[in-house]
Amino acid sequence: MINERKKGAILSYIQVVLSVVVSVVYVPVLLRHLGQSEYGLYQIVGSFFSYISVFESCMSTGVLRNYCNALGCKNTENADVTLSMARVIYRAMAALLAIIGVIVFFLFRYLYASSFGQLELQEGSAILVLLFANMMITLLGSVYLTILTGYEKFAFLKILAIVIQIVQPFMVILCVRKIPYAITISAVIVVLNILTVFIRYVYVTQKLKIRILRKEKDMSVIRDIVKLSVTILMGCIADQIFWKTDQVILGKLFSTSVVAIYSVGAQIYMIYMQFGTQIASVFYPKVSILCHESNGNKKISNLFVRVGRMTFMVIMLILSGFIIFGKEFLTIWVGDGYTEAYYVAIVVMIPFSVDLAQNLALAILQVKKQYGFRAKMYFFSAVINIVTTVILATYFGIVGAAISTGLSMAVTSGFIMNWYYQKKADLDIAKFWKESTPVVSVAVMLTGILCWLKHCRPMGTVSVVCFGIGVLGYTIIYIFIMYLFVMKSDEKELILNLIKYKRMT
Repeated sequence: MINERKKGAILSYIQVVLSVVVSVVYVPVLLRHLGQSEYGLYQIVGSFFSYISVFESCMSTGVLRNYCNALGCKNTENADVTLSMARVIYRAMAALLAIIGVIVFFLFRYLYASSFGQLELQEGSAILVLLFANMMITLLGSVYLTILTGYEKFAFLKILAIVIQIVQPFMVILCVRKIPYAITISAVIVVLNILTVFIRYVYVTQKLKIRILRKEKDMSVIRDIVKLSVTILMGCIADQIFWKTDQVILGKLFSTSVVAIYSVGAQIYMIYMQFGTQIASVFYPKVSILCHESNGNKKISNLFVRVGRMTFMVIMLILSGFIIFGKEFLTIWVGDGYTEAYYVAIVVMIPFSVDLAQNLALAILQVKKQYGFRAKMYFFSAVINIVTTVILATYFGIVGAAISTGLSMAVTSGFIMNWYYQKKADLDIAKFWKESTPVVSVAVMLTGILCWLKHCRPMGTVSVVCFGIGVLGYTIIYIFIMYLFVMKSDEKELILNLIKYKRMT
């Protein structure tokens, strides 16, 4: 019988694939019903709010660590105390969030008073109120998510998430057809979130028969939770600045329609991110094991190199494919008028590829308790990115904003973190690039040849069928060349074993 962890892992991959499919289908439908202006407004407000939303996820990490440790030691008293203190923390955060919400409400109206019309300003303000209410509901219900995770009810959590992931787009599309405004999306999200929290509550109280007991305030537990959460929070804020600030700044400098175009490009590189991180995540548990073995650092370094090569093989197929066929894809996906989104995606995806290929390093730094440096560097880089985005966006528009993000990523991931991995984390970066260069070189060569052929023979209007045939043909060529000229014997063996396994099943 497949255990809860394996079920959760399988369902996680299903959720990722579903997320990609939903994004591909969902975005053009929203654009069609809402228009660029309303879609851009939703993206701006969502980006504005995203800085606040990280507090819940970061604080939950600290609570979950303490709760799982207590359950692992079969210390029910500590588990009960953790849940009780978590509820105290979440209620305090909800109260603080209400105050922050009032400040953000007036700040939003002040920042966009000149660039938004009166109706856009009123609708954006109303969306903010709904999103803050949604965040408060999430905070107050987070304790039930902690319990379910602590008891490893991964299958239930993932199935619930998948169901909501399927239901939400259908509900949103159904509602925006009748009420074509950005606030409609927020209203549907709030309703479904309330339903999700309620279902978790029912499962915990009725199925698991768990009650959260009132305990005397324990400041040592609260401090322990907060200490871990603050460390993670710095990295989370940096991520939000990296990936969400561009929309906020562009909304101030230009219009909601411009933000809509940028957001389409952002959707592409966020999908790209999911493909890269999933490969490395499979190896996370192994890092912890190797760390305690003899000659563990060398084994971890070798694993880092191997996983990096494998990741590069996958993501370079996606990156090169998008460079070759991206314009046609965007036309088919969202229609005409989104050419700039193509360049936005490419400018960010190219330097981001290094970070994705080295994604396993995040787990390595966490195991070695060296994650603090990365969090600090990315926070500093993200702050610099704000300044450069304002400057470059002023002169070069949305592509300038993307260039700023791309440059920040290149400097931080490509240079600073590679130095740190080599000097402090004991990872063989020279070997990493020696092993990965053939993969990247072949991908670059194929991309150059195909782009040159397209330039010599312009395709004109492309049908969905022709586009599909072109993408499939390129994928086959890419895999064939990688298999013949780049893959090592053990990598070829892995591919053959996977094929044999598929046939057997």
